[in-house]
Amino acid sequence: MKKIFLSLALVSMAACGSDSETLDIIDPNEASIIGKWYIEKAEVYRSGSQQTQTSFSSECEKKRTHEFKTTNMTSITFAPEGNNCVQTDVVTRNYTFDKANMKFWYEEEQDYPYFITQLTQSNMVMEDRTQDVDGDGTKDIIRRFFNKTH
Repeated sequence: MKKIFLSLALVSMAACGSDSETLDIIDPNEASIIGKWYIEKAEVYRSGSQQTQTSFSSECEKKRTHEFKTTNMTSITFAPEGNNCVQTDVVTRNYTFDKANMKFWYEEEQDYPYFITQLTQSNMVMEDRTQDVDGDGTKDIIRRFFNKTH
């Protein structure tokens, strides 16, 4: 009887072990792009002059949020209007995040990826390497520094 019980217990444990391996468990302490972010600052590295220009977001610009969900991202933009900061747009787009290569791109824009060069629970740095900002024929690097809102 003990042998039968032990055999059943081992089979049950093996079955439970294989089930947990197939579940997509997310560790809440693991850094993830999922969440609501705002841009604290941006840096533009210009290849022509080999200089970096930094701009910090105003209080109104910090209200602009980018909320990453599992398969889409919603951006809510704000802009100053007189003495007020008003919402100007809401856009939701599907995206793909290749975590192994830390690349992110919008649906049907695989040729225009963004590279995530830093990702913690509260900070993210995303690089755009597709634009020639200074017009010298070489792609420049635009870094956006995100902070998570919650």
